[in-house]
Amino acid sequence: MDDEDSIDRNFSSGKAECPVAGCHVNLWKREWRTQTFEDLKIEREVEIRKRVGKTLDRREEEFETKRDYDDYLELKEELIMNLVFNTDAQATRRKLRDYAVANGIKTDTTDSTNEPTPKPVKRKDVAADAADPSGLIKGLKNIVVPKAKAPYDPFMGMARTRDYYEVKESYVARARGKPADAMSAAGYDFHQYVDECLLRAFAGFGVFIDDEMGAKGAPVAV
Repeated sequence: MDDEDSIDRNFSSGKAECPVAGCHVNLWKREWRTQTFEDLKIEREVEIRKRVGKTLDRREEEFETKRDYDDYLELKEELIMNLVFNTDAQATRRKLRDYAVANGIKTDTTDSTNEPTPKPVKRKDVAADAADPSGLIKGLKNIVVPKAKAPYDPFMGMARTRDYYEVKESYVARARGKPADAMSAAGYDFHQYVDECLLRAFAGFGVFIDDEMGAKGAPVAV
């Protein structure tokens, strides 16, 4: 109970330094957890591996070759060991942070440095279609952007223009001058009514029976 009270007091004002001697990590109360392993070094390494694993979670099928995937695993282990043994820890955290920002990954607050979070900027020496804009991981397959699909056309490319007539406003005005019961209904469109009448009247234009019969009787090469 005393330990819980001590933790509550330590984090009463929000984010505070870890109460464990020698830790020097700022964290929130929700990030504090009960010790699992007796050896604090093992406890710390497990926690570091968990945090790095959330950021670097690439799968083997994302790489061009098995060798590229092995190099990625070696890089991941090297970054973990840097944090475990506090070797170039700031530079390692910065690499992980830049990778997370460039790839849109939300990182743990305990991994952040005191520097402001940078904007996701693509490196100039990285290809435009690279799977990792930060350039940290090599050998990833390039991103293949699918082609944009054409908008759905219910008419399947059929021409919707009228070649033999044009609906003029005078036609619509004349139709309005002769209202009927059907025309007085709500939502009735006089323009559509006139267009339908003219379409039926000129529907046969452009159809030449002699040409069609001649094409039908023409010999077909086998």
